[in-house]
Amino acid sequence: MRNTKSLSLKVLVAAAIALGASGVAPAIASDGGEIKYRKAVMKAVGGHMNALVGIVKGETANKDDMKALADGMLGLAKVSQGIFPKGSDEMGGETDAKMAVWDKADDFKKVNMAFVTYAEGVVKAAASGDPKMLGAAVGALGKNACKACHDDYKKKD
Repeated sequence: MRNTKSLSLKVLVAAAIALGASGVAPAIASDGGEIKYRKAVMKAVGGHMNALVGIVKGETANKDDMKALADGMLGLAKVSQGIFPKGSDEMGGETDAKMAVWDKADDFKKVNMAFVTYAEGVVKAAASGDPKMLGAAVGALGKNACKACHDDYKKKD
């Protein structure tokens, strides 16, 4: 069962990386569809972050998964570059994104690119196999990418 999970995760990671690396801006498919997609991607980001934090804190014996999770996080960071297309701010649907995403698009792009940069650091740390190095990289990702984006571009809960 574990090998099937690992293979499935690798396939998803490869697909996410391929989509993110394509550089093609997504077309807006339907009112609310882009928002639903964006929420699904961000939920996956949260899941990866929680799993990585669990490894760092020693709450799980799944230390061997840190590289796959880090690779997945990087893939999701790349995918995130295209999940706020122009025009999706005017769609029907509930979103936690503030209008600043589109009103301050250049600043938002810098913060969103930091997600990729810090996710690359998580990949490097995970490759070391050292949970302490991973912890530092995950902490930097959380502070400099996740929190930085949420502070200015996400509505508060």
